[in-house]
Amino acid sequence: MSNKQTNTSNSTSNGNTSTSTSNSNTNSGSSSTYTPPSNNSYYKPYGGWPNFMASYGLKPWDDDDVQEGHAIVDAFKEQDRLDLEEANKGRK
Repeated sequence: MSNKQTNTSNSTSNGNTSTSTSNSNTNSGSSSTYTPPSNNSYYKPYGGWPNFMASYGLKPWDDDDVQEGHAIVDAFKEQDRLDLEEANKGRK
């Protein structure tokens, strides 16, 4: 696996400095290690954490609901891992 850093730029127009960095991971070959996606990748399609919570009827200000939201994301991650393992069974 290689980690490439691309698209790094610094801009000093108007006295402001901004840096844009993007990392891309590429797999060259098979790996026995599963790297789960970030939590953000699960709730970003909902428009963010508050909308993810609301879509499941949970309140982002309620600690019990926040724990339930994290449990939902963890369950999604586990199911994705199992799906990937199932899809890769015949490839070994």
